[in-house]
Amino acid sequence: MLNSMLLLRKILMQFIFPPGVIIIAILLLYFLLIYRKKKIATIFTVFLATLLFLLSSWLGELLFLKPLEDKYIFNSGISRDSVNFAHPVIVVLAGDLVTGSLLAGAGNAEVGEITLVRLLGAYFLYQKMECPILVSGGTVPGFAGNIPAADSMKQLLVDLGISAEDILKETQSSTTVENASFTLDLIRRYGFQEVILVTSAVHMPRAMFAFQNDDIVIFPAPVGFLYENIQPGIINLLPNSSSWGHNLRALHEWIGLLYYRIFKGNPSL
Repeated sequence: MLNSMLLLRKILMQFIFPPGVIIIAILLLYFLLIYRKKKIATIFTVFLATLLFLLSSWLGELLFLKPLEDKYIFNSGISRDSVNFAHPVIVVLAGDLVTGSLLAGAGNAEVGEITLVRLLGAYFLYQKMECPILVSGGTVPGFAGNIPAADSMKQLLVDLGISAEDILKETQSSTTVENASFTLDLIRRYGFQEVILVTSAVHMPRAMFAFQNDDIVIFPAPVGFLYENIQPGIINLLPNSSSWGHNLRALHEWIGLLYYRIFKGNPSL
């Protein structure tokens, strides 16, 4: 039942986010013109064009992306000596998986670019901290692979030279809230007292919101920053595919944060 609800939510999200919502907007504009609602159609067209421009330019990144990535900055000098850790664990959240690759292992799946960046961040932290890593990610309805994301994540870390004994897995979660719930249960079971949470910088505010609790200390370790603090040129200010992709990820996180604040505790998030 839960998987069915999750699949339904993901289908609905395809029409809330571009390009699905753009198709709906064009159809709405068409009907406004058919019924000769020219004034409303004009206002709607200006709003839609402005929104699309912002979402596909550096200005949109400044408005939507930067505030998310600036919220948590990781102390790169962190170590077991610099912070009084008692019993820490590095937690890595799954991002994307891809199928059909020549490098895909068991289950015809391998980690995608987003997950790879997170795992590399965890790998370098492991070299400093020398503490266990917990990879979190289950199977997602609609994904072609048939194994939990955590399995592919663990395999890559082992291939990088980390002992399998130092890697724990959480394989049941399909959402960020489930990542937090199931992972915190495991952490308490193993007696860890601090979590160094590794995920994408744009995703970190939502992850920290989900992981907030009263007994386990959470240290954010954001990786994979997208926003570039540059003096924009004409190319950056014009609509471009790079800003479009970055802003869609940011939009997803803003809507996710709003959803979490309204429905916090709902396991289907």
